[in-house]
Formats: sequence, structure tokens, C-alpha cells
Amino acid sequence: MVKILKIILILFSVVNFLIFTAYIYINIPYSIDKTVLIQKGKSIKEISVILEKEGVIKDRNIFLIYSLFKGKPLRAGYYRFSGNYSIKDVWDVLYKGKEQIYPFTIIPGDDLFDIGKKLEDEGFIAKDVFLNYVFNIENVKKFGLEGESFEGYFPPETYLLSKCSDAEYIVKAFVKEFRKKYLPLKKDFENKGIPFYKGMIIASIVEKESPIDEEKPIIAGIIIKRLQKGMLLQVDPTVIYSLKIEGKWDGKLGGDIMRFESPYNTYINKGLPPTPISSFSLESLEAVLNYRQTDYLYYFSPDGKSHIFSKTYREHLRKLKKYR
Repeated sequence: MVKILKIILILFSVVNFLIFTAYIYINIPYSIDKTVLIQKGKSIKEISVILEKEGVIKDRNIFLIYSLFKGKPLRAGYYRFSGNYSIKDVWDVLYKGKEQIYPFTIIPGDDLFDIGKKLEDEGFIAKDVFLNYVFNIENVKKFGLEGESFEGYFPPETYLLSKCSDAEYIVKAFVKEFRKKYLPLKKDFENKGIPFYKGMIIASIVEKESPIDEEKPIIAGIIIKRLQKGMLLQVDPTVIYSLKIEGKWDGKLGGDIMRFESPYNTYINKGLPPTPISSFSLESLEAVLNYRQTDYLYYFSPDGKSHIFSKTYREHLRKLKKYR
């Protein structure tokens, strides 16, 4: 009798093991299409509850037991589940960190404030958290970069980012692109006698001044020539940037605001701003490296796009009068 009971218990254990194994390896009987957020700090038990609630798994207890048996941590992130999955499939996705990534685009001329707003609007990170990180000089030093902020170090590009990431993760993605595409030009700048960071600042001004690649070397040349002559640059975007830093930009320029006290305001300070004032394209940086020497010292845009150039202030005023 005892022998029979032992056999029954063994059979019962085998059946339970087979059922348990089936739960782990057999796909759910329906197709799903879900994006699930697993937040940082969630326990295995909490993760199993989330997955069951979202319909990704049928039995949270089986998932929990399997996870405890595996004894390895699962990663936070946004995960896309599309199709049929077994418990093992779902566990593998979370263990390997195969999270959903999303495109994020920086366009030429975006500054850190623009980038921060877009990151928040698109659900990546809170704007204030991002800005606190990128305007911290200690973080800039940690990356081995020059300057008081990360302005200018985030190239215009479409990046693939996780929506469950911190500021450092995002900054690493942007700076990696900068090191890959822009940093190789540093030696060329130095060979030409232009400090690379100075070239970056000029490139950011050129980017804000003109969208036309053919004009950029001319504008870069004018900026460099005015610097050499000790003239004020008097560039509107530097006023806008100085206002943004103080949280006072309301979309309007003119009048007394043009003399707003700031080291970035090139209407009242000779020389360049302390840092770049925006992101810039590779074409803008190359325009500074290969700037054109002309007799021009002044320019303005009658249409917000192309520019009219002048050699003297009198000529500049005459042309301005014609278009205004």
C-alpha cells in the first residue's frame, strides 16, 4: 500500500511538473499587441502583477515562480509585445532588456531649451530634470567636454531612445554622435589656428543666422572679421538666448530688450558668447572651418531666409531702407 502511495505521489508530481512546464513554454492562446511600462525599482512580484493585468501573461504566479527559479534581475523599460508569447518568452524579453525604443529628432538650431521641451512633450523625461543636468558644469566636465553647459554638443539627428531613461543616458546618446561626427574636425580647426570650441560657438551663430548652406561660409567670414576688428557682433539670436537663460523670452525683440544685461548679448558685449547658442549642422561647422574672406561687414535678411551683404555701414543702411 505504501509503495502504491509513493507511485501516486510521484505521478502526481510529474503531472504537476508537466503542467507547470506547459504553462512556461506554451504560448498564450490569443495574440496581443501591447506596450507595457516596467518602472525602475519594481519587484518581481509587482512585475508579474503588471504583466497579468495587461494580458501579456495568463498566470502571474507561474511567472513569479519561474522568475524566482531563474534568480536573475529583470530590466525596467517600455516593452512592446506583439503576437503570442509564453511565460519564458516574456521573461526573456525583460531579462535581455529588449525594450521598445522611440525616435527623437533634434533639428539644426534647436537649443537645450527646445530639446528639453520636446523630450518632455514626447514622454522621455521631464524638461526641468533634463535642463538641470545639461546646465551643470560638473556634468560637462564628467564627459571631458569644454564649456559651461552641453549647448552645442547635441548634433541634429534622429536618435532612438528609451522612454525609461535618465538624463545621463540621453546625454550619452547625443554626445556619442558628437564624438563620432564632429570631433574629427577638431584637428583641422587647430591646424588653421581656430580653437575648436570657438569654432563651435561661431557655427551655432551661423546656424541661427542662415538656413542656406551657400551663405554660411560668407556669414562665418563676417563674424570672424568683426571679431578681429573688435566690433560688436550684434546678432539677434544671442539676445534671444540670453533671455531664454533667464526665463524671460516672450517671442519679441526690439527696443530696450536689445540691451538686456547678459554675457550672451552681443549687442552690448564684444567677442563671442560664453558657449554655443544652439545645435548646429555639420555644414555650419564646416562653413566656419572653410569661411570665406570677403569685404563684407554687414548683412540682413529681407525675408527671414536669404541675406543681403554690405561692405560699409552706410551701404547697409541704404539697403535696409530699400527693403523696409
